[in-house]
Amino acid sequence: MEPSAVQEKEISQDELEDNVPAKARELLAFWNKHASGRQLPTRGDFRPGNLRAWIEDISIFEYIPEKDDFQIRIEGENIAALTGEDWRGGFARELDSQFSTSLHASMTVLRMTGKPKLHHLQVFKSDWHNAIRLLLPVLLRKPGKEDVLQVFLAIFPIEE
Repeated sequence: MEPSAVQEKEISQDELEDNVPAKARELLAFWNKHASGRQLPTRGDFRPGNLRAWIEDISIFEYIPEKDDFQIRIEGENIAALTGEDWRGGFARELDSQFSTSLHASMTVLRMTGKPKLHHLQVFKSDWHNAIRLLLPVLLRKPGKEDVLQVFLAIFPIEE
């Protein structure tokens, strides 16, 4: 059955369901460990060496204030394999337009709240697959300049 609306493709969740992969739980726990009070984890916390277990499952979006949009800086290999496309350099609104999703809106809420967003997804490549998507806000500190919000997007297929 083919989903026909954004709501069917992306179902917001308050917590991870029991059937999600352990890697998703571990990545969310890693984010929570580095989030202290109202402070976001930093890129120092989320450097590649600390992300070895998930590095291929993560895409990094960066907020571009002039466009009020989020640009993909790095595309995870497993995400490109799962979707069949590499969107490096693209923007969240372009993805929304192409796939009838609400990624930009979700990232905007995340930008305002500083809290992770979790979604059960329907991903289409040659067939529909269930997955869990984590949107994790991370702060890139730029000495002498304004800090930049980055969003670490991770997608993990759910075994059926």
